[in-house]
Amino acid sequence: MDYIKSYNNIIISAKHRSLPKGGDIVLERHHILPKSCGGNNRKDNLVNLTLREHYISHLLLERIYRETEHHKKMLRAVFMMGRYGNKNSRLYKSAKEAHIKNLRTQTISEEQKKSISDANKGNKSRTGHKNSSEHNRILRESSIGRIPSKETRAIWSKQRKGKTPPNKGTTGGSYPNYPKIRKPRGPHSPESIEKMRLAKLEWHKKQGHNING
Repeated sequence: MDYIKSYNNIIISAKHRSLPKGGDIVLERHHILPKSCGGNNRKDNLVNLTLREHYISHLLLERIYRETEHHKKMLRAVFMMGRYGNKNSRLYKSAKEAHIKNLRTQTISEEQKKSISDANKGNKSRTGHKNSSEHNRILRESSIGRIPSKETRAIWSKQRKGKTPPNKGTTGGSYPNYPKIRKPRGPHSPESIEKMRLAKLEWHKKQGHNING
């Protein structure tokens, strides 16, 4: 069996169809070239697959990458998708759809909310934790060249309708309490005045202005 050809057929078929996310058919985002094998999050490396297609694709990737350094990673991906005993695409599809249905219909009691809140206390990832410079660099590089899809842009547009942009309606405001809470500022010292004068002269000099005095 030609595993690469079978894998490419699934990807090409998915790329040339139009199935909106959020419809009756559950779709999952798939990296055509796995990230663990050098893939990225760019649009040309992403495709929406049905649940069965997604499971079969990872089975094929496990066969494609046998005898390579990436085989263990592909094997783990298949194991994670079938960790609840879903040993074929139909069982995976059935279990995943049941899980999604359960998430959409479940209700969380006040006791559960409190338990979740207590469990998250002290979790740095949820309390203003700052990423390291290296982490920020990786996030920045992964977003370079990423173009939002038409569906994503349509969702953003719909969410913004009826809302005032943050840069609109901010002029002409009335702040009756502002002078009361503002800290009084005293007169500038002679040293500050001289520094501002010299800085202004330097700016005019760079601009080529002829300033006397």
